[in-house]
Amino acid sequence: MKRLFLVIFLILSAASLALYWTQPDRISPVPVLYWVTQNDPVKRETIRLFKIWLEDNGLPPVEVKIDNANQDPTKKLAQGLAGVGADLFDIYNTQQELFASSGMLMDVTDQARELGFSSDETYPALREDIMFDGRQYGFPRNAAGAATWINTETFARYGIPEPNYRWTWDKFEEIGRKFVTAANPPGTRERKYFMQVVSLVSLRRGLGLSTFNETMTKCILDDPRNAEVMRRYYRWVVELRLVPTLAEQQAMSANSAMAGDGIFYLFAQGRYAMLQLPRWALIRLRVQGDLPLRVVEPMNSGYSNTEFSCGMVSVYTGSKHPVEAVRFLQFLASEPFNLLIARSGDSLPPVPKYVHTEEFLHPANHPNEWAAQEVFTRVAPEIGIATARSPFVISGVVYRTDTQIAQSVIAGQLTPEEAGREHAALLNAEIARSIRSNDKLRTRYEDLLKVQQKIDERRAQGLPVPLAWISNPFHQTYYKAMGWLEEPQS
Repeated sequence: MKRLFLVIFLILSAASLALYWTQPDRISPVPVLYWVTQNDPVKRETIRLFKIWLEDNGLPPVEVKIDNANQDPTKKLAQGLAGVGADLFDIYNTQQELFASSGMLMDVTDQARELGFSSDETYPALREDIMFDGRQYGFPRNAAGAATWINTETFARYGIPEPNYRWTWDKFEEIGRKFVTAANPPGTRERKYFMQVVSLVSLRRGLGLSTFNETMTKCILDDPRNAEVMRRYYRWVVELRLVPTLAEQQAMSANSAMAGDGIFYLFAQGRYAMLQLPRWALIRLRVQGDLPLRVVEPMNSGYSNTEFSCGMVSVYTGSKHPVEAVRFLQFLASEPFNLLIARSGDSLPPVPKYVHTEEFLHPANHPNEWAAQEVFTRVAPEIGIATARSPFVISGVVYRTDTQIAQSVIAGQLTPEEAGREHAALLNAEIARSIRSNDKLRTRYEDLLKVQQKIDERRAQGLPVPLAWISNPFHQTYYKAMGWLEEPQS
């Protein structure tokens, strides 16, 4: 038996050594970068164009390998902190603060200024998405602002009028009730829904409400306006069934003929009349054929807005090839890459000027999209607002809590009024926990509390507020729209 174990040990050891010495970076004559990202045609084309761009600019060649197996945030974080992370990471909206504060992302502020991929090169609303404590930790590979996709054929089938480009949530309910009544006569076996999901953040903002106050020192969702949002949400999902529950949505997608593209297949088949998604939906919609598409703004309750964020690529601090990895970020600001994003439909190009190119506005072989493309040049840049990131609560916790509270309302476990109080209590407890264990953070919090007091005093007196006092991106935008900002002195 011992002999058998020895033989197995020797075989496994030999296999491990063979694997180690045959890794691409061991046998490749050029540096190899590992990129933790989704393995799809756009990413593969990105790598091909990166190599051409290096050659065109007289730069040394680099090989890039996709790591599709370690996209889970926990895996990325564990490997990075253990010193064995990939060279490049895709970092998403809810992960930015966690990864940047962990020390595993390279501060590229100085290189970005020198090489032309600083925060000034992307949309102003997205600058905070790639910054942390005033330093830059990556560059967007795309920019995403949700809009409402309409399958015009589905509306025509039931004789339902389509919504206007700008519409209210009262209109949403009015048209939605007509649709589900016409599309689901008695005896209907497979229910059809008006829309697959609604954004609670966008609905709150439409009423002038954000998750946090102006200085992001307090969650303010115990506000009566949030109760109105949750009341509508419950009505649309449970009472009127305009929107499916999370469980219904998952079951529909799993049981569809194209499970991987579930909601898009269901949209093409008319099971959803509308989708609320960013432009990247085109990648999945093109698979469904030349659908008759129209795009309008997300419905609002007074103030037009949409959530605007980005997918960022960052460099691992422990990369063996930091110079080459930074060059990859530089490439993301280049014309070849931005035109690829424009052609592919993978949301908006990270550099704003490329939304006005022919590749974006009139993609070859897709004339059915041309009207929709023009709308995307306006929706996110004009009404897109970045995520409100409190320095005292990780965004992932905010997102998770929002989902948890919403599901509790749908399940009847919380009333709309209770939901706001519970939500505020949970996030304010997180704030208290953060500042209790971090002296530097507590000092910053106390300083911002003084600023918040001055804002509250000015608002109570009907006086304008200096923009510099406001750190919440929603309030910055909303105050400007309402004429509540103090005019800067010349």
